[in-house]
Amino acid sequence: MPQESSLIKLENISKSFGDVQAVRDISITIKKGELVTFIGPSGCGKTTLLRTIAGFYTPTAGDLYLDGERITNLPPEKRATGMVFQNYALFPHMTIFENVAYGLNQRKVTKEKKQQLVQDALAQVQLEGYEHRKPSELSGGQQQRVAIARCLVLKPKVLLLDEPLSNLDANLRMVMRDEIRRLKEELDLTIIFVTHDQEEALSISDRVMVLNDGSLQQLAKPESIYQRPLNEFVANFVGHANLLSGYVQKENEEYLFVSKDLKFTVEDIEVGNGLALIRPEMIHINQEGSIKGTVHNRVYHGNSMRYEVKVGDTVLLADDYNVFGKYLYTKGQSIRLDIPQQVHLIAD
Repeated sequence: MPQESSLIKLENISKSFGDVQAVRDISITIKKGELVTFIGPSGCGKTTLLRTIAGFYTPTAGDLYLDGERITNLPPEKRATGMVFQNYALFPHMTIFENVAYGLNQRKVTKEKKQQLVQDALAQVQLEGYEHRKPSELSGGQQQRVAIARCLVLKPKVLLLDEPLSNLDANLRMVMRDEIRRLKEELDLTIIFVTHDQEEALSISDRVMVLNDGSLQQLAKPESIYQRPLNEFVANFVGHANLLSGYVQKENEEYLFVSKDLKFTVEDIEVGNGLALIRPEMIHINQEGSIKGTVHNRVYHGNSMRYEVKVGDTVLLADDYNVFGKYLYTKGQSIRLDIPQQVHLIAD
């Protein structure tokens, strides 16, 4: 049985569709009040896993527990979960009140209680006064809030969000991220969030789960996923990475990482072979830098300039921030860099 501290427990969950294995032997626990995000490339199994937790799919193998109860074979309506879909799935002919109250009608709640519950749910998503409007009269962000309210009104133990922000423009996505985080904190909600946007996952989550080909690659806090990925896939999928193949050796009481074209000092880490992870923002552009290279290309991002720097046959990505008034290197120019000692080594 699951530990008391875990609200959700997945034990060796697998899901196949014919010969296609979409989810492979996943075991995780999620605590009450946590926001955990599933990320991974298209077809990695993140939505399949979410829909299995919701009850829309029955696992091929394994068991699901919610608050200590085995729910593996329960249909969606028998589970204390609420699902918000990518397309919101609002009824266009119904008012906002009627949309939010829809699930309560199935439960035969009294008129007075229904009125109060719907009002409370709309207040939670800051849509008081919108009861008599139709979905077509609302913005995309407001429609998203209605879809969330329709789940909250049923008092679910877990809120399941399937790429809920993908139809919104960039600025509204950021607003809705903050809104979901606010709801999570104020209502002590447990949320599982699926997205293909790595930045979104890092900014909103208590923990992030990275999937690839149906398998769990890493489940950890956002900073651990970004700074200390367990393998090459996670390092490359989350953010941008310089991954240098080489080895660590000790020389004159110093630890050095040695690759084909580079040698630089690192912190006291285990001697051996591996991949050195260096994020582009870790590299310092410095006229006195110990590494000499040539600018192969550059891309302006507004708040930063990304340089592609060739050092021998190796191309390093280096980000320079706060570029207002700074000297900007151009293609073909010589440039000097420093690599900090705090590199993360992914063992072979």
